[in-house]
Amino acid sequence: MAKNNLNKRLADLSKDRELIYGSFHSNMKKIAKVWSVILDKELTTGVPLNPGIPSYKVALCYAAAKIIRASNSYKEDSYDDALAYLVQANDMQKPITENWIEGYKKWKSKK
Repeated sequence: MAKNNLNKRLADLSKDRELIYGSFHSNMKKIAKVWSVILDKELTTGVPLNPGIPSYKVALCYAAAKIIRASNSYKEDSYDDALAYLVQANDMQKPITENWIEGYKKWKSKK
């Protein structure tokens, strides 16, 4: 896979899927909410104030599913999908992590 070809395929895939299915980030948030309801007992037993499943983890789970599928038989689409889910997970998680680190630094500087 040439990097330029891969980047173009991922961009095209993202555009096509968004037209068909709607916003990726919005869909991951909705799925996270539903999974949090379904898995409520597993998520909350002994864990006070558990906020549920973050949407970026939904994308990571989907990427894992695609990787497992690819490990059974080759289909280029499985690799494209796994990469797309990983890129989206990165885009969703990065601001959370950066905001947390920035907040921690501000808190630490006040001590």
